[in-house]
Amino acid sequence: MSKSLVLVFHKEENGHLFEKIIIALKARYSLLSAAALEELLVQKKVLKNICHISFDDGEKSFYNIIFPLLKKHQVPVSLFVSPDKISRGSNYWFQQMEGFDEQVLKNIIAQQLNISVDSVINFSAMSIFNCLPVKQIENIIEQYRQQTKCTIKSPQNINTDQLRELDASGLVTIGAHTINHPVLKNEDDESCHFEITESIKRLETLLGHPVKYFAYPNGRPGIDFSEREMKCLAAHKMAMAFSTELDHLNTETDPLSIPRMGFARMGLSPSNWLVGFRLNAGKKWINLKSIGSASEETERKSIKLILGT
Repeated sequence: MSKSLVLVFHKEENGHLFEKIIIALKARYSLLSAAALEELLVQKKVLKNICHISFDDGEKSFYNIIFPLLKKHQVPVSLFVSPDKISRGSNYWFQQMEGFDEQVLKNIIAQQLNISVDSVINFSAMSIFNCLPVKQIENIIEQYRQQTKCTIKSPQNINTDQLRELDASGLVTIGAHTINHPVLKNEDDESCHFEITESIKRLETLLGHPVKYFAYPNGRPGIDFSEREMKCLAAHKMAMAFSTELDHLNTETDPLSIPRMGFARMGLSPSNWLVGFRLNAGKKWINLKSIGSASEETERKSIKLILGT
């Protein structure tokens, strides 16, 4: 008997491998739609051997590679996107910084934040960005572009027509994922409210129907979002909101903080029994490589102490 769970995927460009993942999951779980999962959580039923598959961001590979496989195998999933990135054909900040020179970027970070480069030498630029408001991140990225003369990347995400096709397919449930993909806990009350409420409203306008589901960017409870964000979603009648907490579903799962796990690759075939063992272990899994290293929460605290935030 397998414990029930929600999986989260992002950019998947290997269709052959993802098809193997689908086949392996279908052999182990009943793959449910978002609506079916919502119904079970509302009824507080005992959850066994069920899995819901979700995707974040809406990168082009979802439409070009994943969607044909979903239709072939008739697998329902949810997809969480920013309506602005879709409608404007723009990229998320983390997509724009792909390929940036790390040292140059950290020099600019130090200049903009008035700190020494040496104070953040042991942290990646991404780790530092995860401790900053999104407007500050965007300003730093723009400074990098101006200093290095690099161009804005071509659109990395699906367009409006593709989003509507996915929505009409009956297989893909579209949910909101903020406007600018901030770590919401870093935002002030006004910005947090804007990111959540506007993403829902604008997505509803794009799709022409109500939106019921939301996914927190990054998504770790207490680190990336808190009770403030959950209360905001409750006020806007969101039926479910998804985190990235490493845990399984159970009768006590909070519909506004549903855990999601990444699919365990471990360099193994998706059908390998060790992959199933890893998924079933959930938060009890011990990654031996991480022993002795700082947790993300500890790292964030260290960075914020340096930044004075």
